[in-house]
Amino acid sequence: MQDNVTDRIIKELPKPVVGLIQTAGRAAAKSGAAIYMVGGIVRDLLLGRQSKDIDIMVEGDALDIARSMSVILANKPIVHKRFGTATFKLNDYRVDLATCRSEIYDAPGSLPKVKPGTIEQDLFRRDFTVNAMAIRISQKRFGELIDLYGGRQDLENKLIRILHEKSFIDDATRIMRSVRYEQRLDFKLESKTARLLRRDLDMLDTISGDRLRHEVILWLSETQPAKILKRAARLGVLSKLHPALSWDPRLAKAFRDANRMSIDFPPVQLYLALLVYNLDKRQLGEFLERLNIKGGELDEVARQTVSLKIDQESLDYSPLQPSEIYQKLQCYKTAAIQANCLCTPSRDVRINLKLYLDKLRFVRTRLNGRELKAMGVLPGKKMGIILDRLLTARLDGEVKTKADEQRLALQLLRDL
Repeated sequence: MQDNVTDRIIKELPKPVVGLIQTAGRAAAKSGAAIYMVGGIVRDLLLGRQSKDIDIMVEGDALDIARSMSVILANKPIVHKRFGTATFKLNDYRVDLATCRSEIYDAPGSLPKVKPGTIEQDLFRRDFTVNAMAIRISQKRFGELIDLYGGRQDLENKLIRILHEKSFIDDATRIMRSVRYEQRLDFKLESKTARLLRRDLDMLDTISGDRLRHEVILWLSETQPAKILKRAARLGVLSKLHPALSWDPRLAKAFRDANRMSIDFPPVQLYLALLVYNLDKRQLGEFLERLNIKGGELDEVARQTVSLKIDQESLDYSPLQPSEIYQKLQCYKTAAIQANCLCTPSRDVRINLKLYLDKLRFVRTRLNGRELKAMGVLPGKKMGIILDRLLTARLDGEVKTKADEQRLALQLLRDL
């Protein structure tokens, strides 16, 4: 008897989303196409986990089904004609429609050649058994589970298992994904899968920097990236990205502390900064090149993290005037300073970095350029000097009120 999970769909998903899925089934029935929910949404439904990304595959023309749904739902999808996909947005939910396909890898690490296929072929191209299940959503067979590779049993046994022996050879990013899913779900790698992973570690060398970077960012975007990195280090995956990358108790503590902090920048930046903290400049350059991180925020944060670590000696004594700390740190990204604060072994450095992060970076003068102009200060070099001096005085507690700043500004105007 075919396993039916209709009750789980209705229990776990909001009514409007269930309605959209049922509409997709009705639209497919009218065109004579078979239609399925596949992949992560099926896994998460069976686990009782929330998932707001829903993938629907069609044995037929997915765009034709999406057009029919659009008319019924009065909800216009985002269409990508080049890829033959359509995306419906419903509140926080994203529903993607695509045509079932098969894949052929011409060489290890290359992107596969894709052509339309059956649901069986579509499931076989997937990474792990727990992600290779489907649920029929056609009207007459709604809720029927398709499990060709024992995915449901692996869910019950909490195992991550690849579908075939060449899986990691075909696409070594699956090595990185296996660690991510294992730790996210609190599962274990199935024993043969773990053995094949270690056997095929060198296949990571066939993967482009862009694809490796994408997988690293996905690691760092998880709620507990430290678990992933620790496991990746133990399996030898981390050192394949760069031999100098490692995991130690101090870094583990820094990640735990980072998780508890309220931070005002994307966590990925901080986690990347922590990951590269122990590298020297040469090693960092090699790592960034391997992941094709060139320019942009991630590149800047990573390089500043290592530069500030090297320059920590200038902050390694007390007391320093607040304005001195401010001048040394104002050019650094917040994530780079935060990473150094979390990782430095020096108490004085940590105190000075924390003072900047908690207080000094938020200090502003009460007077602004417009008000100085009204006092007779012309825009230009002189105004810049006065504003800098006012800020220094405020940082060091020499002025406390706006009136104090006005008096100092008038004195500076006479002296300059």
